[in-house]
Amino acid sequence: MRLTNWNRASRAAMIAAVALGTVLSGCGNPDGQTSSGSPGSSGPVRGFDGKTITVAGMGVKSQMPSAEWGAKARIERFNKDNELDGITIDYRAFVDDQANPATSLAEARRLVTSENIFAIVGNVSMTSPGRYYAQQEVPYFGFGIDPTYCSDKPEQLWGFGFSGCLTPADPKELPDAFGLLYRYAVDKTGSTKPTIAMFSSDTESGRITAKYGEAELRGTGFDVVFSKAMVPPPPVSDFTPYVQQLLNSNNGQAPDVIQCYLSADCVQIYALLKANGFKGIYAHSLWSDAVLKPMEGSVVPVAWANPNESTPAADQMRADLKTVKPDQLIDIGAVAGYFGASMFIDALKIAANGGARNITPRAVRDAASTMTFEIKDLVGPTRYPDASSVATGCRALLQATGTEWKTVQPFQCLEQRFPVS
Repeated sequence: MRLTNWNRASRAAMIAAVALGTVLSGCGNPDGQTSSGSPGSSGPVRGFDGKTITVAGMGVKSQMPSAEWGAKARIERFNKDNELDGITIDYRAFVDDQANPATSLAEARRLVTSENIFAIVGNVSMTSPGRYYAQQEVPYFGFGIDPTYCSDKPEQLWGFGFSGCLTPADPKELPDAFGLLYRYAVDKTGSTKPTIAMFSSDTESGRITAKYGEAELRGTGFDVVFSKAMVPPPPVSDFTPYVQQLLNSNNGQAPDVIQCYLSADCVQIYALLKANGFKGIYAHSLWSDAVLKPMEGSVVPVAWANPNESTPAADQMRADLKTVKPDQLIDIGAVAGYFGASMFIDALKIAANGGARNITPRAVRDAASTMTFEIKDLVGPTRYPDASSVATGCRALLQATGTEWKTVQPFQCLEQRFPVS
């Protein structure tokens, strides 16, 4: 299955990241300089020889291997169409960091020092070594699913998510991520205050998800009857106790809606809920053709329009993917890689306005930090620097019919924000 975990890394991984803090502080060059060059510099630029820009991707291959093909698809069109005269992009590799902070750091250092990578493109890592990237001036573009994409000081940011910052550590406000799910629930139940139970993993990231997810759901209009980080990290031998808690979460009855914040485990829990008579709405994040049948009837809020529908942008993305890998399904990894590469290319074009000599990692980073990213009618707009502290409220709500993903709430951007007390 091509699935993704929208939560952060496990508690153990986060502790490891903290432990690495002292190591990271010494990862820069001894003189504190980088090899990225500066805007207008005639000196050497890491990853760019004047004609070819070298990039790479990173993430967990067992979860989102298709991110590589999404990034390659957009880059292939950039090269074929000569979108920047005389400039090509060489996508060197998609590195597996196994959601391990130590592995992420080691691979990042190898890519920078041995492969001379200009930028990380189509990044889907949950443990991006953001401090190291900042020290070495390595911009990275992709799915903003780790905290390094978030900062109240955007001038220090080197990571850019196509939907903005998804996992802020201490947000001042939250986007309207569940407005479309709320509208759908109101239509289905006839209640203006539908009940909802949401659950996540029993990890540090899961507890943060439960905390802020509850605030978003309440702000949207749901009656949150249950919110708990309760399921241990995989493998779990028996989900029955957790299913029973959910089925009795609404004063001994099932809620109108159940929101799952796990990855593949959402599938087994859904099967058990249905087997025990649950007839309500089941929402999750597993948007993939691989789960169309087992997740039939469930809904997924996604941060982009349904790419299986015929629009100019969606048709272009499907054609681009077919060019590099004809059998590639359009799933979360593929769109994340594609959108991340598109965002990098947009920033690159802005940096290159003054000519090839202005193409440096810092110039690309500076361009991204103030630009608005959008593929019309498909994803965005994502406006920086605002998106460095809060994600966009742009969503579509899709339902698994068993054979396809059907749009039940069309793509739109909800501008409402909810303050965090």
